[in-house]
Amino acid sequence: MLALINGTLIDGTGREPVEKATVVVDSNRIRCVGSGIGYPEGAIVIDLKGLTIMPGLIDCHLHLGGFVIDKPGRPIGQISFFDFIPFLWDYLRSFAQRRRLAIENGVTTIRSAGDNYPHITQLRDKIESGKLTGPRIFAPGPIFTAPGGHPAGTIYRRNRYIVEHATRQVSDTKAAREEVKKLAEAGVDCIKAVYSNINVFDLTSKIPQLALNVLEAIVDEAHRHNLRTMVHTGTPDDTRDAVKAGTDSIEHGILPGTNSTEFQDDVIRMMLDRGTYYVPTLAIAWAYKEMYPDVFSDSKKALRLLHEKGVKIALGTDSGAPGTVIGKAVHKELELMVEAGLSPIEAIKAGTKNAAENLGKGSELGTIAQDKLADMIVVSGNPLEQIGKTRDIIMVIKDGKILVNRLGESE
Repeated sequence: MLALINGTLIDGTGREPVEKATVVVDSNRIRCVGSGIGYPEGAIVIDLKGLTIMPGLIDCHLHLGGFVIDKPGRPIGQISFFDFIPFLWDYLRSFAQRRRLAIENGVTTIRSAGDNYPHITQLRDKIESGKLTGPRIFAPGPIFTAPGGHPAGTIYRRNRYIVEHATRQVSDTKAAREEVKKLAEAGVDCIKAVYSNINVFDLTSKIPQLALNVLEAIVDEAHRHNLRTMVHTGTPDDTRDAVKAGTDSIEHGILPGTNSTEFQDDVIRMMLDRGTYYVPTLAIAWAYKEMYPDVFSDSKKALRLLHEKGVKIALGTDSGAPGTVIGKAVHKELELMVEAGLSPIEAIKAGTKNAAENLGKGSELGTIAQDKLADMIVVSGNPLEQIGKTRDIIMVIKDGKILVNRLGESE
């Protein structure tokens, strides 16, 4: 049993922080939490005086099999042969570097937005069983798209292996339902689809887009199997269709190459009525702001508007492209959310409580509360005064186990 005492508690709910809080962990669950409460005799006691305790951070949109290149604005086409050497080495080690980066940055849960399948679910299972250490993974498996659509006809088009293992290209409702059913029975955690004709790698051309009735079939079949859905869109009009189709979350919403960036009232009302989450992925827009400055500013405006109207915001970074490094990008996303108009406590809520609920795991993750899984981080300073303080990781606890402990270094 573990007792964390005297810390300032930001519990993820959006409520004001609790001073001199105690959190008692029993095995992998939070037994009790509050100010002025006791802890069992014999518990391991860690004094967090002057430090802040928060829920583990959650990234709802990343590509674990993407590159770890900390160079914002570097086009995918400029990735050299030498960049592939550490990529392949890490792949052969079950993404050891990526798993470490997530945990060291306080990211205890991630949702893959499309990775090689079944490699990603096999990795998920190894982490869940304790064979490997890393963030908890929620995986949709391959991405549903139109034949030749993104990413099969764009970023993956020269690699037949990735196209086969990371996408499902469907053109009719029957095939779409059959593929969703297969993935559901194989144990994926959710379903992702791309509903956009924007080719971000060549804005002079359009790419095939899923038919609306095919998207509707994908979402409906996923829900039949109790799987949540995430849909990549690039314009407010695409978003309108995806929300009508019943998706649980909108990914991006604004991409380069669109003339329409204003979310109309009817779209916002639908998102509110249906409880649709918005995952803005500002970090990737920031990484490419020199190439696409309008997208960066428009994405922040869209987030500000949707947040002000009450749409639920969940954090996602689109890590895996140059400049958006897994783990590290979460802290950039928090900063950008604050720049866009969220308060620090609202941004933290987007990366904890809202993110967990977006995954359908709000009863288990996302807040520091009795009986929830003990995923927590300890940081120095006060992130509510300066959101960048979330980077100052002192301790990371996942499933009740201390995976990072720099407490002695902070003294």
